Amino acid sequence: MIELVLRTTESSGTVTEQILARLHSGQVAPEPDGVLRYSGLCIDEIQHTVSYQGKELPLTEKYEFQTFAYLARKPGRVYTKEQIYQAVWKEEPAGIDNNIYCVIGSIRRKLRRFTQKEYIQTVWGVGYKFVDVPGE
Repeated sequence: MIELVLRTTESSGTVTEQILARLHSGQVAPEPDGVLRYSGLCIDEIQHTVSYQGKELPLTEKYEFQTFAYLARKPGRVYTKEQIYQAVWKEEPAGIDNNIYCVIGSIRRKLRRFTQKEYIQTVWGVGYKFVDVPGE
C-alpha cells in the first residue's frame, strides 16, 4: 500500500500530517525490462511477444497481443468490452461485441496449445479479466 501524506508545520512548531490518499496496488508492475511475468507466462511489452514456458504464442500484434497485454497489466481487474475496444482499437465502441468475443476466443485457443490454464476469464454481464493461474 502507498500513502500520499501532506505534512505541515505550523508557526508554533507543531507538525500535523494528513493522509490524502491510499493506493492499494494489486497489479503486477512490469519489470524494468518491460516483461510481465506470471506462472509460466511471459508478456514482453518491448518485443511484443508472449511465451508460455519458453514457447512463443503466435499472437497477432494489433488485436490479440494488445488485448492480452492490456488485460494482464492489472490482474483481477474486470474490463468491459467497451473499455477493451477503446484501449486496443483506439476508437469509440459501436457494435463491438463480436470483435471482442472473436479476439478473446482466438487468444484462448492459442493459449490452449500450450496450457489448460484459463488466464482470461469471462465475467458474465460485465466483460473480461486476466488472472494468474498457478500450478500445472
